[in-house]
Amino acid sequence: MSEILAKRLLNSVGKGITIFLHNNFRFSGKLLNADEKYIELLDIKSNKLKIIDICEIKELEVEE
Repeated sequence: MSEILAKRLLNSVGKGITIFLHNNFRFSGKLLNADEKYIELLDIKSNKLKIIDICEIKELEVEE
């Protein structure tokens, strides 16, 4: 995992994000929490919490 990606995740708590996983799944929502291993995302499509291993994240978009 890129240090840039990890740093961006930790600094984006509370913002809207879209993540793209290595298996080509995509999730959009509000980033509720993040640490060095996992992120907690409120998925806007399903309105459910998702816990995702950050090693699975291929790409990230942050709403500024």
